[in-house]
Amino acid sequence: MKRLQLLPMVCLLFSLTVLAQEWKEEHPDRPQNRLALKAGYFGELVLHPGLTVGLDYTVSKNKWLTIHWDTDLGGYRHRWNNSAAFLTSGIGFRIHMGPVFTDFSLGIGYMHTRPDGDLFEKTENGDIQAASNRWHSHFMPNSSLQIGLHPGKNKQQPLMLHFGPQVYLQSSFNHTYLPHLAAKIGLTYQLQQP
Repeated sequence: MKRLQLLPMVCLLFSLTVLAQEWKEEHPDRPQNRLALKAGYFGELVLHPGLTVGLDYTVSKNKWLTIHWDTDLGGYRHRWNNSAAFLTSGIGFRIHMGPVFTDFSLGIGYMHTRPDGDLFEKTENGDIQAASNRWHSHFMPNSSLQIGLHPGKNKQQPLMLHFGPQVYLQSSFNHTYLPHLAAKIGLTYQLQQP
């Protein structure tokens, strides 16, 4: 049943990949290398630390607005609760105001969680025994609002610093969506200026 729930998300991710490739072929006059590498801290504040790495692809850019597509791979550990690994993808809008920018992103993702510790269960005859400690699959819609800075004069440096909150939902948590708030702090390095 869970595999059927994940099928639409996987199809959507592949569709976005194909659309991006078709757009690139239809617009050969645009610069070809619009890729940036990302790395950063991702955690539910200080007590639940995590890391992310990812790619940022510039779809369109003008003097004050950049539309980008992000893909992130990451994880975090919530001690005594759970450990999680996730893969997210989304579209973002970055508004430039001099060396400062604001970035709003909306995306979807897949999260894999595992309880952090031993689990026990009650048997039919009333005894307590160790339970299986297996991984669980979750759908992960997310949204983030980042504030950032282009160091250097006239945004010529390929490095961007950014920070802000990310809100995401964890599906299939006691038959409902569990909201989470995470802090994101990171760097984005543009491989070649578009």
